[in-house]
Amino acid sequence: MSWFIPTTYFIVATGALGITSKFALRSLQWQDLILYSGLGYVFVAGVLLASGHATLRLSGDGWWAAASAALAISGLIALYVALNSGKAGIVVPVSAAYPAFTLLLAAAFLDERITFAKGAGVLLVIGGVVLLTVAD
Repeated sequence: MSWFIPTTYFIVATGALGITSKFALRSLQWQDLILYSGLGYVFVAGVLLASGHATLRLSGDGWWAAASAALAISGLIALYVALNSGKAGIVVPVSAAYPAFTLLLAAAFLDERITFAKGAGVLLVIGGVVLLTVAD
């Protein structure tokens, strides 16, 4: 259960991100939000490097880390662009459907099984996305 507290924080932080971003986008552009996010990442990266908790390795799985960073950055940009023109109450829940895609990728590339329960969960997520988008 060591995953529970950080996962709960992720849920709270990601949920609040839609609201704080929407407030910021009242007078800023998505590019400004990326700048603030980047400064935050630079600070955290500096602390991790200075404390010896991380090193920059551009070989082996370091390339997967670089790919993950590119996906995180581009995904955040897409979220900010969507929030700039859409309602947070729709954009954030719809964007939270990403675990369905992760489940399919995990089955294809990590040999993880899609059980009946997981498949049913994906269908519920898709149903929820449909309801959210047509309910407005």
